[in-house]
Parts: sequence; C-alpha cells; structure tokens
Amino acid sequence: MLEIEIIAKAWGDQEELLDTEISRVNDNQFIMTSDSAGLADKEQLFGIIPSPGESLSFRRKRLMDRTARRPPYTWYWLQERLDDLLEGEYVISRNLAERSLTIYILLTKQEHLEFIASYVLEIIPANMIVNVILRYNTYGILGEVTTHRALGQYKHATIPVQPL
Repeated sequence: MLEIEIIAKAWGDQEELLDTEISRVNDNQFIMTSDSAGLADKEQLFGIIPSPGESLSFRRKRLMDRTARRPPYTWYWLQERLDDLLEGEYVISRNLAERSLTIYILLTKQEHLEFIASYVLEIIPANMIVNVILRYNTYGILGEVTTHRALGQYKHATIPVQPL
C-alpha cells in the first residue's frame, strides 16, 4: 500500500507540472496571452529585437500592430497606431506643402524612440521628410513657470505640460 501511495504522489506532481505546461502552451498560442518566452518566439518570426526594459504590454501591442498592418495607410490610421503604441504621449504635425511629418515623443516614452522612427519610415511614402524627435520640457512649454523659484513649487510629476 505504501508503494502505491508513493507512486500516486509522484504521478500527481508530474501531472501538475504537465497541466501547468499545457496551460502555458495554450496561452502562448495567442499574442495577448503570451508570456515573455512566447512573445520572443513571435518577435523572432517578424525579425523584431526587443529593447531591454520594454514592457510585455508594449511588446504585445507592437506584435498586434505588425500582424494587422496592411496598406493603404492614412493620416487617421497613423494617429490610431501611435495612440495605441505611445498611449497618447506624443504630438504629431504635418506640413503638406513641404511634404514633412514631425513626431514629438514625450520623455516618458523615450525608450520607444528608435522603434517609432523605424516604424514610421516603413509606412510613410519615400517622398516625405520624416522627423521623430524626443520632446523635452522647455520654458516655452511650461508656460507661466518662467523662473527656477516658480519651478521649485512643483514635483517632477506635477510640472504643467501643454501640447505644442
């Protein structure tokens, strides 16, 4: 009887490990439920090399975008993609006469600067001039805060920032 209990206990541990692994494999079939290893496999298929420190959420959004990307690309489509990827922390402007597009990425999303630059260059027509710039807080952006003394009353997270 003791032997059967030991065998049952050993099989129970293996069965639990098997159930965990089956659940992980099922989750990794889909981008939105994949863990880090599952996302790495999918990123390898698309030739994406994630930067250190990128969140799983951003990596998932990038993969979802890559699978859904199909021309034609419109101004509104680009804004939607940037909203999804940068969560609204950017300012975009275009000058049709000069055929230029400028995207200012806020400091809070600076780790995505290189990806956004390469991403935009892939989808914008070759006759457009594209600038992807990191947007710093300047006195012009801060508005009424014009001296160090006035700036001293704010903590970093509460500095008033206004769109360009």
